[in-house]
Amino acid sequence: MDDQIKIKFENIKSENKFLLETYFKGFEQFERRDWDKALKHIVKSMENDHVVTNGYYEIDSKTDKITVKSKDRGISFGISANTDKTSSTKFQLANPFGKGGLIGCEVNVGFYNNVNGSLSYSDRFGYSLSLSKSSQEPIIKERNFHIDETTFSYSFQRNSNGFSVFTGNSSVSVLKMNKNKEHLANTGSSFKTGITHIYTNNSKIKSINRFFKIQNELALPILSSCSFFKSNVTFSLDFPLYKELKFKTNFSTGGIFNFSKNSMIPLSDRFFNGRNYNFEGFVDSSLTEKEKTPYLGGSFFFLFRTALLHKVKENANVMVYHSIGNTILPLGETTLKSNASKLFSPRSLRSSIGLGICVEMGTADIECSIVKPISFNPRDEINSFAFGINLKI
Repeated sequence: MDDQIKIKFENIKSENKFLLETYFKGFEQFERRDWDKALKHIVKSMENDHVVTNGYYEIDSKTDKITVKSKDRGISFGISANTDKTSSTKFQLANPFGKGGLIGCEVNVGFYNNVNGSLSYSDRFGYSLSLSKSSQEPIIKERNFHIDETTFSYSFQRNSNGFSVFTGNSSVSVLKMNKNKEHLANTGSSFKTGITHIYTNNSKIKSINRFFKIQNELALPILSSCSFFKSNVTFSLDFPLYKELKFKTNFSTGGIFNFSKNSMIPLSDRFFNGRNYNFEGFVDSSLTEKEKTPYLGGSFFFLFRTALLHKVKENANVMVYHSIGNTILPLGETTLKSNASKLFSPRSLRSSIGLGICVEMGTADIECSIVKPISFNPRDEINSFAFGINLKI
């Protein structure tokens, strides 16, 4: 660094040597007229690396001395709502070791006595270590499961792609009052080690909003009590029809392909309504294959929802919607053709219609509606009120 360029750092928990070598290497090559442009880029990079929080710079007009400051100390605390109907309390500490990065602690508490906690560390390159634990109490005491899960993962992000390597275990039990044989047959402990990949794409072309997400998980043989490949796809689209009238559609589907002939998919890895997809008109977590006991989940599902929304206030809409979908839980050896035939069979499809309001709250939409199930199976548990939180696209 040229001795004629003086740089000072304030309220930044890093050594000057690290900051100069990492962010100001070659800065002396810039002409004085280009300093502002270069400093804006440098401060932005420092913010992205969590070295500074709300950073800014000053240049002394008389001495050309540069001062880079962080407005905040990098400590944040917040409460938010999630799409799985949990409230999240999050604490974050930026630049904990003077090299950038972030330490985070998060606790999620749900409507159904489910508690999720996690502790994580991310470095300035985007690599992250995380330890999480979750516990879910029975929604309906005599009919649902107690699920405990612990997971340790190493992950990183590349543009729109997220990758992680994980290992963990889970246990499923029921209360003594639950004597249901199908429920008892799905209890026990399991373990798995594998890899996950998540790709997201959020785009807007003129007045059309599109969102696409695919999440894949592979539980590795030998290292998992049940080896499988799991994939979940979500697609959303909305666009204006006329003045304050808007059309919105959502499609989601998922499948779990079991590689272990002698093991069934652990209950904690299956798809559940209210957790993996929202199907209004049916009690959360209750949907499973026709003729099976509720609350067993599914290994294949699809849901197609269309809605019309009319804006009545700045952030409020009246909405009417129709949903159609299904889920199945095949056991034993099956083929993709037989599973697809079951999943889309007109005799087992579920559907519902609803009328309600949608309130825009920052990055999410809060929906409350009166719902009427139209098609359902005899053992389905239905309701007439729906509440949901959906991320905006």
